[in-house]
Amino acid sequence: MTVFCSSSLVHISGILATDRQQRKCLLSILAWGILAWSLTGFAVVSLGAIAQKKEAPAPYWRLATDDTTIVVSVEGDRPILKTLSAKAVPHNWVSTPIREKLVDTIEVGGAPVATEWRFRGADLDSGRDQLTLRYSNSNPQLELQSIWRARRGRGPVEHWLTIANESGRTVTVGHQDSLVLDGLVLAPNELAQAWWINRGGGNASREGGTFTVDTNAEFAQDLVSNPVDGSSPVPWIAIQVGQAHGLYVGWEFSGIGRIHAKTISTKPTRLDLRVGNVPEFKTDLPPGETFLIPHAFVGCYKGDIDEGSYTLHCFVLDKLLPPLPKNQPYPTLAYNLYLDSGGNKAKEADVLRSAALCKELGFETFVPDAMWFPQAGDWRWDPARFPNGLRLIEQYVHENGMKLGLWVAWTQGGNSEDSGALNIFRHPDWFVQLFNREWKSDYLNWSTLLDLGYDPAKEWAKQETQRLVPEYKLDYFKHDYSPIEVKCVQTNHRHQHGVDVSYWSTVGYYEVQEALKQKFPDLVLEGCSGGGHIKDFGYIKRVHYIVTTDTLSSLPNRQSIYDSTFALPPAVLQAYTYENHYNKDSDRPLPYFWRSAMMGAWQIDPTNTSSWTAEERAGARHATEIYKSWIRPMLRDVKVHHILPRPDDYHWDGMFYWSPSLKRGTLYIFRPNNDEVFKRIRLKGLVGGKSYRVRSEDRSVAEGIRIGEELMNVGLKIKLPGKFTSDLIFVEETE
Repeated sequence: MTVFCSSSLVHISGILATDRQQRKCLLSILAWGILAWSLTGFAVVSLGAIAQKKEAPAPYWRLATDDTTIVVSVEGDRPILKTLSAKAVPHNWVSTPIREKLVDTIEVGGAPVATEWRFRGADLDSGRDQLTLRYSNSNPQLELQSIWRARRGRGPVEHWLTIANESGRTVTVGHQDSLVLDGLVLAPNELAQAWWINRGGGNASREGGTFTVDTNAEFAQDLVSNPVDGSSPVPWIAIQVGQAHGLYVGWEFSGIGRIHAKTISTKPTRLDLRVGNVPEFKTDLPPGETFLIPHAFVGCYKGDIDEGSYTLHCFVLDKLLPPLPKNQPYPTLAYNLYLDSGGNKAKEADVLRSAALCKELGFETFVPDAMWFPQAGDWRWDPARFPNGLRLIEQYVHENGMKLGLWVAWTQGGNSEDSGALNIFRHPDWFVQLFNREWKSDYLNWSTLLDLGYDPAKEWAKQETQRLVPEYKLDYFKHDYSPIEVKCVQTNHRHQHGVDVSYWSTVGYYEVQEALKQKFPDLVLEGCSGGGHIKDFGYIKRVHYIVTTDTLSSLPNRQSIYDSTFALPPAVLQAYTYENHYNKDSDRPLPYFWRSAMMGAWQIDPTNTSSWTAEERAGARHATEIYKSWIRPMLRDVKVHHILPRPDDYHWDGMFYWSPSLKRGTLYIFRPNNDEVFKRIRLKGLVGGKSYRVRSEDRSVAEGIRIGEELMNVGLKIKLPGKFTSDLIFVEETE
């Protein structure tokens, strides 16, 4: 019923006159309406509306982190995203509500059956952090949950789904994205760029990269992440609007997946973003089981791309990273023993000499790498070379206050006849390939790999990893290539469709890692996987370090740190150093080389320490002292500023790290194969009116007090005396 009341238009609908007071009120309103109609001829009275039942408004829920706010509702039996915004930016990326897409067909007996999802209610946890929307489908009988989580602190909002099979028979679940953001809108006249990175696993110079593309009418990207492809993208993309604000999405899973990003209009610019399994994905779900559509996230932020990355870094360190052992520094300074003692020819005395050097140089964790066992699959200290096993080495390491680590590629099989060995002929159905009896084992076997999606193989891996840790008294456990498989020839494994091999392999690997961490909560876990082949947000929930690239040279290290820190914090990115191994001037045991790895979690991996001079040994020891006293304390909350272009071995390169809590920073600056003696470098992220003390390790700038505005707008004039020289410039806020 629409009436005039005084000079205002009043809308009244769905009122039920059920008692005397309500009837009296309605008669009064009706009298006003008749009077208004008689005077103006304009009011319209709908008496039928009085008898209509009032419709309840659609429920909605607001969830927020310190950076990102969402509003979720349910309309027409579907979840609706109504608001997506940064707390500090007055822009809603959702101008038209986004209706969540739920899987529309399920296969039963090979035949597709259309789903009809019905909303059954919502649950908001007591902390108002997690919202669960519940749905059911009657034929076949399924329960679906759509879950949003906004954890307190910096960072994004997460979303994932589960499908429970309650039908009593096996069904085939097809593609369902983890996150669908269709129709995101930029404000009029705003220009944006899409940013993404490649993981740079084998060699960041060839396989890495940072990419930016304008979100114009032609913009369309399908970023397919792959855990065995070192050149595939990290499952992350950001949409940066000028220098003002932006949005990013990512996937917390290590199997094959994709981020689809596409411009659908330009006036105003609208984008579709979808995150999850590839469109051709499908897998079988037995009765009684629940299928996880993995976690994805979306974050909004104010500022440039580095500001957005910082909110994500905080989320990784505070919410995703496994708990760290108490009273252990993070990142640890690790000494990796692989080539320096003679590789797989090394004996006990060689290993003990390296352990002594580890202590002398100030490293804290001693990690024998791929050199201590008889052959792949036989995970014993080689009885021929180490008749005492690990005993004397373990005693030396622990008695000298160091932690003991070990490299074990426990998914690799071989043909050792030892009763405890992983023999490929003893369990041929555990592996992703089949082998004939003529097959010969190498010391390392990169093809004889377990499928951890197969329960017997997974259970063996749980037992084996949990045997190694206490038997060898390990504090640190490193796993290498490749725990996650993407192809498998077996027909009796959990995967049945080819496209689901990596999904179940990933789930199995996660179970092994989680069981290991649960049993040994103080154990530190390193994820190598042939370098940074596995580099994503699901992996960092199961390891403390991700190896950033597998070419242990100064340029690939810096390139990889440059790329990867757009998505991951430097503390989790482990950079190795092989001195003199690649015959490069930049890889001598000098400060330039060490500093290329000191930008993240530094693991030295010497190749020929017997040739080091006393000066070179002292230089390495001095570098560890700087790392411990100045660099490492900053890494737990450091804000990374990419102030110069990506390293290319010719132009000057560098990055500026700033710790908001410690109010101090480090400028890493490198002059590679370049003839410029001087370079003016402008810093970022300081406060214009504040004062800062500036000094440098190698005196490339004069020590003094500078104003933030000067450091950011004018910059520092830096002198580096020759090619392949560098400096660490320390900046500290003063009163």
